[in-house]
Amino acid sequence: MHRLDRRVAWVVGATGAIGSVVATTLAGLGATVWASGRNADRLAQLLDAAARERLRIHALPLDGRDDAAVRQAAQRIFAADGRIDILVNSTAVGVAKDFLSLTDEDWTAVLDAKLLTYARTMRAALPHMIAGGGGCIVNVSGRGGRQPSAAHLAGGSANAAVTLLTKGVAESYRISGIRANTVLPGPIRSERADAVERGNQALGASPFGWDRVGEPRDVAEAVAWLASDGARHVNGAAIAVDGGGTAAV
Repeated sequence: MHRLDRRVAWVVGATGAIGSVVATTLAGLGATVWASGRNADRLAQLLDAAARERLRIHALPLDGRDDAAVRQAAQRIFAADGRIDILVNSTAVGVAKDFLSLTDEDWTAVLDAKLLTYARTMRAALPHMIAGGGGCIVNVSGRGGRQPSAAHLAGGSANAAVTLLTKGVAESYRISGIRANTVLPGPIRSERADAVERGNQALGASPFGWDRVGEPRDVAEAVAWLASDGARHVNGAAIAVDGGGTAAV
């Protein structure tokens, strides 16, 4: 794995099962990591673990649904370290319901926590990346954006939109030295994935494919590679991390 020494990374959603491992993985490769999330207790746990491993991780509490707070967070990172080289988005809201049960409030919550949060953080970080000569964005989406799941239609729709948005950002800002890619995990051991699977079972729908269940580290290592110089010619890609479980080309 290529090192990330002297890189400054901002991980949004670092209190989640995947995001927390992304933060420690990037820091383990030498990056200075700013970890953002809404859960103060989990941020504290992440910092405690980082201190034991002597990793450079700073806590930056954040609600990605608040645009002003997102902009202030980006400014704080830039003021402290003078650059933002890597942005990783890994947020989600678990709403496990069938289509007819989904309310407007459900759709709004999912889109705000995922698609709009990713748009806000990219909008806040991109000017700093461009001013610094380039940068890398990795957005964690999900297999549901390609392969629908009965209890995950709101989340899957948000994932599909994230993949398209990321591709558009990659094309729009490549001349400014920006790379933007999407990682699409399949089932990963987490509380949220368990909730979706229980929802599928309750609806009598097809299972998520737990014969190919992955671990958060599987996603984190893919993210770290995309953030590194090893992926310097990878831009606008959507890479499945699902053990081959997606039944699509």
